[in-house]
Amino acid sequence: MVIDFILAFKQLLVQQDEEAFNKFYMETVDIFFRYLRSNYFIDDDDMQDIIADFYIKCWNGFPTFDLDQNFSGWVWSVFKNTLKDFWKKKWETAFSEIDLDGEITFEDSLEDESDFTQILDNEYTYEQIQQAMYDLDEMSKEIISLKYIEDKSYGEISGILWISQDLVRQRCSRALKALKVKLWG
Repeated sequence: MVIDFILAFKQLLVQQDEEAFNKFYMETVDIFFRYLRSNYFIDDDDMQDIIADFYIKCWNGFPTFDLDQNFSGWVWSVFKNTLKDFWKKKWETAFSEIDLDGEITFEDSLEDESDFTQILDNEYTYEQIQQAMYDLDEMSKEIISLKYIEDKSYGEISGILWISQDLVRQRCSRALKALKVKLWG
């Protein structure tokens, strides 16, 4: 019964039924706003632009959606691509090329990864590390896990999370700083 309802709802979206689209919007808009607020430093106007672009892309993409495809995965792919498009438009210059008043480059502001190796070398208990990680946002936890547990490169993490390598390095650096403060005091 539920599966039939979900299939019928997806069919209505594919047919660009306005009522179904409005329901889709009302049920999902808060999810995407919360995701942006918790994972990115974006002002409200930019968030609204991203969300508006995302729903336009969904509306335009629904007619080509394959009903055998995973709907949630498709929606998140559209959202992540919209987010990537936003970053491309917002910053045509890569983070690594930014020089703040000629003094500090992006690379200079990153936490040294050897500090994290020192953290791991200090025989902390699993509970201590878990507690320190608890306060990190979900994306930072995921980046730390991919980088230091699964031994992925920044490029691989970038592809998995659909964010730039510079943003991966920046988020990793912030997470390392936070962990260093929590574990070293």
